[in-house]
Amino acid sequence: MTTGRNNPTTCQIILKPRHAGEVKTINYYLELARERIPTYAGINFKDNELSIQGLGYDGRCAFCRYFRKSLKNRGLRFNSSCPFEVQDDTYAWRVKIGSAFFEQDFLENEEKYLVYLRRAENDPRDLEAQLALGVIHEYHGRFAQALASYWAAHEVDPGDAFIKERLQDILALLQRILVPAGRC
Repeated sequence: MTTGRNNPTTCQIILKPRHAGEVKTINYYLELARERIPTYAGINFKDNELSIQGLGYDGRCAFCRYFRKSLKNRGLRFNSSCPFEVQDDTYAWRVKIGSAFFEQDFLENEEKYLVYLRRAENDPRDLEAQLALGVIHEYHGRFAQALASYWAAHEVDPGDAFIKERLQDILALLQRILVPAGRC
């Protein structure tokens, strides 16, 4: 996240397994999240507590969301705390992506996603659709698709600061993934 470039942030998930089968399921989905979502965050799992600490934009939010969604879909119990997710006055959850907050319902609504996808297919210069797709893809850890959507939005409005910020953060993350440690 852009605002956390100089201050490490920590997200925490407290897992509440009811039996050994749930412990195995938790471990399985933790490893699956590690394989599927690239991140340079420090991930520490001990005594049913998962701490995710990072600095700057390092993919940890997508990792955390993917893991929590896997737990929720399997009916596993947990509590989480995240400095990038807040409740507003109406008790709706808002999620920070870059320097802006978005409603969590918007980011997880498949129907809205499909509407924006159709709009972008019908008109590749639809700035709102491209930007929405970029944010949604980024939220779900689909960085290549997010990059493509943000780039399409950048071609429509090259001066937009938010679009530039998201492109820079994602490109920096992908660069870290592509360049092995110690080579630059």
